[in-house]
Amino acid sequence: MGLEIIHPNTCIRGCCRSDSIPLHLPPSSYTLLLPIARGSESVVYDATLDGKRVAVKKPVLSTSEDINKFHKELQLLCKLNHEGIAMLVAAHARPPNYMFFFKFYEFGNLSQKLHVEEWSPSIDQTLMITIQLANALQYLHNIGIVHRDVKSANVLLDKNMRPHLADFGLSEYKQDLKKVTMENWRSSGKPTGGFHKKNMVALVSYTTPVTLGNFLPTVADVHMVTTNLAT
Repeated sequence: MGLEIIHPNTCIRGCCRSDSIPLHLPPSSYTLLLPIARGSESVVYDATLDGKRVAVKKPVLSTSEDINKFHKELQLLCKLNHEGIAMLVAAHARPPNYMFFFKFYEFGNLSQKLHVEEWSPSIDQTLMITIQLANALQYLHNIGIVHRDVKSANVLLDKNMRPHLADFGLSEYKQDLKKVTMENWRSSGKPTGGFHKKNMVALVSYTTPVTLGNFLPTVADVHMVTTNLAT
């Protein structure tokens, strides 16, 4: 992006660092424009950074736990480098504004394309999207990361209609995930939408028998490609 990296290039806590991604930005380097997506946990803005168009994800930070989640997601994103994953180009990891700056993907998300614009991809396009997402998931799983929220709304399309997996707010390292059983699911509290989020994220209607019984997180990621992306 042409932005100077100011050293030490770390977040305010010092737990996030990168040799190539600026983690604190001068206010004059970016401008937030109109919001393009709103969720319960973040707002995404059309924006400019160093004169170039980007997408900015600004989390809703109401509690200390929310701030912890921001730092955890930033640590993870700084480690990723794959053509099938949305590219983080910068972050602002110091108060009062905590933000992620991503490359802007011209054709929006796959859900919008399929269900609002009623796009009908060809067989070749469908295979290309599926294969690239599978490659992205294999990359993540090989470095020990489980996405846990694979769905068409989290797949961004570039000008060549190539997919890029986005939104790592619910991602976890495999080693940190508990084995889910019916017993520890019941003891973890009231589920919200599917299983309780600290164990698993997936609607029950999209969940495999192996996930309901003897939970394998990487299997759940792959299964979500074949179900959520088809609906």
